[in-house]
Amino acid sequence: MPRNALLAAVLMLAAAAPAAAQLMKDRGAPLKEAETKAALFGIDMQGYSPTYGFSWRECIDPSGKTLYETPDRTSHGRLEISLDGRACFSYEDDNYEYQGCYATYRSATGLRFEGEAKEVFVTTKIVTGVTTCERQLIG
Repeated sequence: MPRNALLAAVLMLAAAAPAAAQLMKDRGAPLKEAETKAALFGIDMQGYSPTYGFSWRECIDPSGKTLYETPDRTSHGRLEISLDGRACFSYEDDNYEYQGCYATYRSATGLRFEGEAKEVFVTTKIVTGVTTCERQLIG
């Protein structure tokens, strides 16, 4: 690798380190199965994904049925909690064949979800006591 390219790569990694550290800040231990169930069923949450660069909303009724919204899509889905406490979401778009599972953490601002491929979703607003989910426009 040419010296200038190596230097540029090192500088890019150094610049990214503070952002990565900020994402890990305030993380703590992932929630356990009962904690994840208590935190997620019957809520309407909004947030942002620094991994994908978009806002999102996910409403989860007490039975685990979900309504997931991004600026580009609205999908009905379902939530299941794994024995190790991960929140596992699947959606009707792909006939519930794919299940994305996320370790769930409490943070100073709400909840943080980290996927197996290191994707991150953080909440910016949570409403509890939700019994049904209806579509909203998000931007």
